[in-house]
Amino acid sequence: MGIPDDIEEISSPDRSKSGIYLINVLNQVSFEVGKISKEAGRAQIAFLERAVEDAKKGLIDAIVTLPINKESARLGGFSFPGHTEYLAHAFKVPEFAMMLANEKLKVVLLTTHVALKDVPRLISKEKILSKLRLIHKSLRSPKIAVAALNPHAGENGLFGDEEIKIINPAVEEAKREGIKVEGAISSDTVFVRAVKGEFDVVLCMYHDQGLIPIKLLGFGNSVNVTLGLPVVRTSVDHGTAYDIAGKGLANPESFKTAIRVALELLNSKT
Repeated sequence: MGIPDDIEEISSPDRSKSGIYLINVLNQVSFEVGKISKEAGRAQIAFLERAVEDAKKGLIDAIVTLPINKESARLGGFSFPGHTEYLAHAFKVPEFAMMLANEKLKVVLLTTHVALKDVPRLISKEKILSKLRLIHKSLRSPKIAVAALNPHAGENGLFGDEEIKIINPAVEEAKREGIKVEGAISSDTVFVRAVKGEFDVVLCMYHDQGLIPIKLLGFGNSVNVTLGLPVVRTSVDHGTAYDIAGKGLANPESFKTAIRVALELLNSKT
């Protein structure tokens, strides 16, 4: 990897240092590469908790996360669906959102790691309005598209009425607040329009609705950004890939992009 084998180990973040150094959170972890285990899960949680602790102390300005294996994490006592929900809880933020971005498309998720059958009952006018306000504030008044839940945006209630009862009223209220937003737009066209430049970001109703187009357009070069946190947080757009662990096959491009975007976001705040 071209990394010097004499990486310095320190006990706490040090702003006087540059380059790569190691903070050893755990002295010894018993694990097998590429295998799900309680020990691996506990380690993942410990690293994340330490990053949050240092951020709260003001020792670091950004957190870049690599993927956690959710099954290992659950075995290790992790009770959250993923990083995003844990970070929102740890920093006690009332409103947050997961945004996936690459050079061609940005999407924000209304619901994240939930079963598809539960999505309709988790959608509300208040939740959509809250996410639209957060996007508007975080991205400095972008042009937002809201994706429909149902095929053909419900076809006037023929294929579902969430657009009529929930999504469209939220969009109209957001417009009255000065937010530049359009919707509900059928998801078989909204991403095409966004890629063409009509919209800066698409608010999606559920996880795969947003992640499929993002990964199709830029797998390995997309970044997950958590909106609403007091610190910058970015992440890679892929999972742990235990099937190739230890084989030297992993592609680091998304990780490199996540670091670069974190630095760009920090610079934009100064």
